Amino acid sequence: MKTLTLLLSVLLLPLLAQAQSIDEAAFKAALKQVQAAPVQHVTVGDIDIAYKSLGQGEPLFAITGNGDTMDLWSPLFIQGLAQGRKVYLFDNRGAGLTTSGSKPFSIEQFAKDTAGFIRAMGYEKTDLLGFSMGSRIAAQLTIDQPALINTLVLYGCAPGGAAEIKRSAAVQQRFADTSGTPEQKAQRMFSLLIPERWRQAHPDPSTYFPPVTETISPEVRAKQNAAVANWPGIDQQLLSIRTPTLIMAGTEDEVVPPGNALTLARQIRASWLVRFRDGGHGMMYQFPTQMAEVVNTFLATAN
Repeated sequence: MKTLTLLLSVLLLPLLAQAQSIDEAAFKAALKQVQAAPVQHVTVGDIDIAYKSLGQGEPLFAITGNGDTMDLWSPLFIQGLAQGRKVYLFDNRGAGLTTSGSKPFSIEQFAKDTAGFIRAMGYEKTDLLGFSMGSRIAAQLTIDQPALINTLVLYGCAPGGAAEIKRSAAVQQRFADTSGTPEQKAQRMFSLLIPERWRQAHPDPSTYFPPVTETISPEVRAKQNAAVANWPGIDQQLLSIRTPTLIMAGTEDEVVPPGNALTLARQIRASWLVRFRDGGHGMMYQFPTQMAEVVNTFLATAN
């Protein structure tokens, strides 16, 4: 599978670089579909998890990132994934419409929350996708409970520990900053997610970025930041992962430097690596359809 890893990395770069236009009508239709899905709630341990589901078929659980809520997924990306499977979106502990509970925030606890949610939905095995902090949660869960995870998709992931390539101090300062009005906070995060050159070529975010309808408090955001900072990481456990794994990274990611993806691919034996040229941390907004096609191909092949 390593040969296929390298082929995907090399061949997809020039193809995806040309596929930067977003169909505004398709985006609006996908957004309407995602927004129309009802929010449901289920009790898992000490929290009530808010979630949505779209599509039918085998399950795919999607874990959001630091400071994110389930309404921030790219609707075109989610629509593409839901064509042949049932996709579950949910808010992490304390974020959006999910309660904070009484247990301390940590990557390990978030992984336990996710496992409890999967089982609460009636599954004993599932495909799992994690974005950013969500990819750390997904990797931790796969190591802790490998029998629960059928295949693993890590988007914007770092291994933690001594092996992690850290973001720059300037980016970290912007990422951790919770000051300002909601509009200022949103603009600051948006500038970190999407590379400047791509934003200049696509000046209207309403044609590819979903409106934010949920909130996350500064206190919860601070707890999430601490959970990531205090995570010991899995760099010493990567070789133990036997679960088929897809690793996706953008070449222009400032939040999680793309060199981390190479570390993961070298150590996770059953892994694919796909790198998107000009992709930022928010490359699901830049290349939603192409990313969904890659994930679907991986899931169909790995399964």
